[in-house]
Formats: sequence, structure tokens, C-alpha cells
Amino acid sequence: MAKEIKIDIQRTGFPVKIGSLELWFDSSVENLRRFFNVDELANEKLEEALEKAKHIHFPEDLTETKLSTVDAAIDANKEFVAAQYDILFGDGTFKELYKTYPDMVALESALVPLGEAIAVRIEELQKERAEKVEQQKTQYLNKKAAKKK
Repeated sequence: MAKEIKIDIQRTGFPVKIGSLELWFDSSVENLRRFFNVDELANEKLEEALEKAKHIHFPEDLTETKLSTVDAAIDANKEFVAAQYDILFGDGTFKELYKTYPDMVALESALVPLGEAIAVRIEELQKERAEKVEQQKTQYLNKKAAKKK
């Protein structure tokens, strides 16, 4: 019987805690492309939401019957915020967050500091990766020099 070869793969990324919920930010090269284009991707989602809310205008006197147009505008903004969370952490993230924290203002306000904190952590990870590569390069060159002696 042949021996099995098993190699563990560790996900690239780091945990991000928002309130009591712990999410995972995927810092793989593939996902970083999405992260650096999050504004572009979110704007595409916003355009879709705005298309739905195209005919909304805010009346000067809000009556109960006119509140539905205000609700539609709020829903369009909610879709935009949801798209940003889902792009950052994966589909369904916003629903999970909103279920725990049903406060659009708070969730929307958290996006800027969240993006900044993620960017800082990505920079730290990049420095760590560069140091590892440099260490491996030095070890390789030392081994190669030792063989020549």
C-alpha cells in the first residue's frame, strides 16, 4: 500500500472583529485584487441600486403615503453598504452583520476605519512576507556558498 502524502494548507488572511462578530479577511493575492478595487466594485453595485431608485425624489412634506419613496432611497443606500461588506468578507456578510446590528448608520460609519485598518494590516503582512523571502534567499545563498568550499 502506498504511503499518503499530506500537506496542510493554511488560509491566507486574518480575523477581523466587528462588534461581537468575527469575520475573516482573505489576504490572498486573488482577493487583494478585489480589495483594491472595492470602490469600483461597490460603485457598480451602487449604479444597480440607483437604477432601481431612479425615479425617487424626496417630497417637501413627508406624509405617510410618501414615506415609501424615502424607504426606497434608504434601501438603495443599504444595498450599497451591503455590497461593500460582501466584497470585503464574502457574500452574506452584511446580512449576518445587520441581523446582529440593525443600524445602517453604524455599519456604514464603520466602513472607513475598517478599510483603513485592513490596509495597515495588509502592509504589515507584505513586510513580513518580504522578510521571509529575504531570509530564504540568504539561507539558499549560504548553502550554495558552503557547497562550493
